[in-house]
Amino acid sequence: MGIKLNKREKISVAVAAMVVVIFIVLQFMVFPLFDKNTRLSRMITTREQELVQIRHLQAEYRKAADKSDQAKRHLDARRKGFTLFSFLDTLAGKTGVKSHIAYMKPTTTPIKDTPYRRSMVEMKLKEITMPQLLAYLHGIETSKDMLSIKRLSISTGEQQADLLNSVFQVETLEM
Repeated sequence: MGIKLNKREKISVAVAAMVVVIFIVLQFMVFPLFDKNTRLSRMITTREQELVQIRHLQAEYRKAADKSDQAKRHLDARRKGFTLFSFLDTLAGKTGVKSHIAYMKPTTTPIKDTPYRRSMVEMKLKEITMPQLLAYLHGIETSKDMLSIKRLSISTGEQQADLLNSVFQVETLEM
């Protein structure tokens, strides 16, 4: 029961069979490899970007950890019994503004999950000169006790225009 084909038909069937085989090889072997290669290339690019981001975050973390360690060393080096209120009061005496203090309002807030607390003093100085105010603020900012001025408001004096009134908040961490 053989089918008799002439030479031309045999060549056509052979070519058709080769085309089918080539199609199957391309469809199920070659194209999937190219697709997988493309996916892997995209995945490598994504992973490289993630690695760059991880390194960036690692550098930020190290900077933050270094700053934290430095702050801890400064706090540990601070004299025992340091309080922000007494420091500001003593500095006011040294800079000659103690008699111009209208009020000093201290507040202390514990910082959650740490042994530290945020200590803040709001102060109002009335009828002082610009050099007096600058000397006092300079004493706060240049202190080695990790103080910072969080808010500052300056207005002209009520009785004399060349004198100033100032309200500001000073903040630090305490153990």
